[in-house]
Amino acid sequence: DESHVETSSSDESTSEVCITDGDSDALVHLRDNIERNRPTTTTDSTSKVSCHQLIWGKDSSQKFLQHIAHNQKYHVLLASDIIYSAVIVQPLWETVQTLLEKEGGVFIMAYARRKKVPVSIDLVLETAVEWGFGYELVKEDLEDGIWVYEFRFR
Repeated sequence: DESHVETSSSDESTSEVCITDGDSDALVHLRDNIERNRPTTTTDSTSKVSCHQLIWGKDSSQKFLQHIAHNQKYHVLLASDIIYSAVIVQPLWETVQTLLEKEGGVFIMAYARRKKVPVSIDLVLETAVEWGFGYELVKEDLEDGIWVYEFRFR
């Protein structure tokens, strides 16, 4: 599952959550979950949750930024268990660089070690630095093989 959550807020009185995935089938389930968990009565009209397809890479993320995010970069990008192949590491950072707010933006990523996935966290971290990001390990679970990192523009 390559789901992401992007959040944007143009001011402190409104917030928007955009859930993304590159897989069309996963989007069907994500949209269903959003509908099933949406409050039946809402007094808070300042929050909005949406779901869209996002294919990683510079061109597709620029189109996403323009057409879906209305050129409003995101303050927070949140991703979990998204690294399955070495070929997606570059497009991941192209996407983060395109969508993340430069001043104060943070990309939080949970990396899970997988036996059948030949991608090391070192490759992900080295590529992040090449793309202009600094990082910090904020949580480590050695038993389950999960590491949570925060990335910010340097």
